[in-house]
Amino acid sequence: MPLYRFHVDVDVPPPMVAERLKSIVREKPAFWESIQMAWRKRDPASPPFMGTVQDDSFRLRRDIRGRNSFLPMIWGRFISTPAGTRVCVTMFIHPLVALFVAFWLVMVGHGASTNRSTPSVVAWGMVAFMVALTAGSFFPEAIKAKRMISAIVLDSAAGTTGK
Repeated sequence: MPLYRFHVDVDVPPPMVAERLKSIVREKPAFWESIQMAWRKRDPASPPFMGTVQDDSFRLRRDIRGRNSFLPMIWGRFISTPAGTRVCVTMFIHPLVALFVAFWLVMVGHGASTNRSTPSVVAWGMVAFMVALTAGSFFPEAIKAKRMISAIVLDSAAGTTGK
């Protein structure tokens, strides 16, 4: 399962970091609102993340239009340090998507190693394709989310300008 972890050290206390992060997060839409949003263009001025930010943790995902089953789920926590706050972030794909990919890889891999009626190069090519699809869809989004989160929690003007 794709997993991406990082941390950012910030020189302000955890409540201030939480407020900075809240400035780029909106609440998750209700079911009917999410259906309606699927047919509209995303407003560039709206927050780029959806989820919740609490005093000591957060759970987010990027607010994109369309579908990407490999879009990272972003979980993090704020840890108070003598110099300020350490923001620890873990990104991963949805567990049901990971389960499906694992099942698919096991079944195709098993077929490639036991079924002699089709060339094994085709089956192993399918395995390679799924691994490349998963990694190629997850990691660029994880890196993009890392840049956005790091920029906002490190931005000293974020708490005063209401970004």
